[in-house]
Amino acid sequence: MVTNERNPGSEGEGAPTLRTRRPARIAVLVAIAAPLVLVLAYALDRARHGDRALRNVWLADVPVGGMTAPEVEEVARELEQKLRGQALGVRVRDSAVDVSPATLSLRLDAAATARRAVSEGKAGGLWFEFRFWLARLKAPWAVAPVVEIDRGPLPALYDEWERRHLDLPFGGGVKVASGSVSADPPRRGWVVDRGSADEVIVRGLGSWPRQPVALPLVEREPFTVPGAVEAAVQQAMRITSDALTLRGDSGLELRLDREDVARALRSLAPTPAEPRVVLLLDASVIEEKLSPLREKLEAPPKNARFVVEGRDQIRIEPGTSGAVLKAEKVAQGLLDAALSSTRTGPLPLENGAPPEVTTEALGALNITRLVGQYTTHHPCCQPRVENIHRIADLLRGQVVKPGETFSVNALVGPRTAKSGFKPAPTIEEGEMVDSLGGGVSQFATTLFNALFLAGYDIVERTPHTFWFARYPMGRDATLSWPKPDVAFKNDSDAGALIWTEYGDDHITVKVFGDTGGRKVRIKVSPQQNLVKPPIEYIPDLTQSHEKDKTMEAGQIGWTVFVSREVELAGGTKREEKRKVVYKPRTRRVVVHPCRVPKGEPGHTGEKCPEPDGGTGEE
Repeated sequence: MVTNERNPGSEGEGAPTLRTRRPARIAVLVAIAAPLVLVLAYALDRARHGDRALRNVWLADVPVGGMTAPEVEEVARELEQKLRGQALGVRVRDSAVDVSPATLSLRLDAAATARRAVSEGKAGGLWFEFRFWLARLKAPWAVAPVVEIDRGPLPALYDEWERRHLDLPFGGGVKVASGSVSADPPRRGWVVDRGSADEVIVRGLGSWPRQPVALPLVEREPFTVPGAVEAAVQQAMRITSDALTLRGDSGLELRLDREDVARALRSLAPTPAEPRVVLLLDASVIEEKLSPLREKLEAPPKNARFVVEGRDQIRIEPGTSGAVLKAEKVAQGLLDAALSSTRTGPLPLENGAPPEVTTEALGALNITRLVGQYTTHHPCCQPRVENIHRIADLLRGQVVKPGETFSVNALVGPRTAKSGFKPAPTIEEGEMVDSLGGGVSQFATTLFNALFLAGYDIVERTPHTFWFARYPMGRDATLSWPKPDVAFKNDSDAGALIWTEYGDDHITVKVFGDTGGRKVRIKVSPQQNLVKPPIEYIPDLTQSHEKDKTMEAGQIGWTVFVSREVELAGGTKREEKRKVVYKPRTRRVVVHPCRVPKGEPGHTGEKCPEPDGGTGEE
């Protein structure tokens, strides 16, 4: 009979027992469970960092794992201040230079940087994201900040670094030593690789802690056409073969001897735009030779101006531009002369600055005719006459545009010896004293009357304290610094030209313009409110007690009214009335002390002797 019972001792060799199968099962379970645990840990960690930066993510030297975007933004803003505060070191071959973040207007976009930090490792598929998370368990991940710069200044920086620190490609040129010309052959050189240099600078400026960056370079061939250097040498030998001369229209000339020509010769290496060797003469060397000629040939611009001739005929003397010698133009003229058969040429005198006042501008003012004039007289050859002539010279030719207000004091300024004025009598606080510019009130009176008769708007004018017989009553004007002044507004549609003329005994002021045919009527009232002059007694014991001696006759004072009616174009009338008060001038009398009235200074009470009439006896 056959049974299913198994004899434990009858198992074949190599058959697994229960004891040997259990560790294998555990290993299998562990092999299956470990990945599941790892995946579960990733899933839990990934879920916990859904809106936060993943663990072990860094921004510069700050761990931002677990931070939200606003929190990362705060870190980014602090990083921006650090980046702005430290220069970036740049290696240009064997040299080191610094780039200031301020020069390139460095800016860190904190919001974009925060978004980048939070999104790192969260895109690219499940397998990529898992591997990124797994790698972060061992090594950190640095987030590159979003940095922006102004790239505009970079080309100029590259140019400077190339000139200072690199052996640039050289297209060849000409050397001049001790008057001898020789070739300077072309050669290869290094330049900045501008195609990638910008990005190297940007990455370097965005890194922290700051580390120097190496500027990418490329080796280049020079830009030179075959035979360019040899041709330049032949031309240079011709230029430096002899002296050069430039002649001006006035007969003045500029001469450079052969040594000066050789000293001034320069060559420009070929470039992509100009693949030949260009020869020129150094303007700085030419400048040394121009100084003696400038004073004789150069001139400032000359403004156009009005000139009155003959019987009040007006013409405009045209303005002219200035004349200047420019060393660059002279250098080119010398180079042209060097390549000519005569080795001579014209001296280039160029137009300088244009005139501030042009012929066209004066013509547009429509100053066409005489609209007002006045003349006053004075004794010849006194110091005050020199002052009258001086202020007349300063105002001759002054133009007042329509709508402008003209002030004599604003134009002339203080009367000083430096400005050409002399001491002469003037009225100060009712007394005649010497002062610089004394007498200019006569000019003020003359100008005022010319303007008054022309019908212009008189803005400021002050009569004299006393009346002077040489002036029209009620129509005089005084002038001092800073007040009183004479000022008027040009209330016409044309310009107003002030023109002065004088002789030994008179001064005339004329005003030219176009007032639209204004008619002016003037009335002066009779003298009113007469005031007798006060008497000043001057005691003198040597004076006879029977007679007085008049030192100054004095003058009465009075009031007068001056009316002006100005009839404008179209018949409109403007009426003005001015009150002028003249003070009395003191009468000064020398008397014997006994004749000084009681109450007057110098009164002694002494009685004068009775007049000796005699007895009538023989």
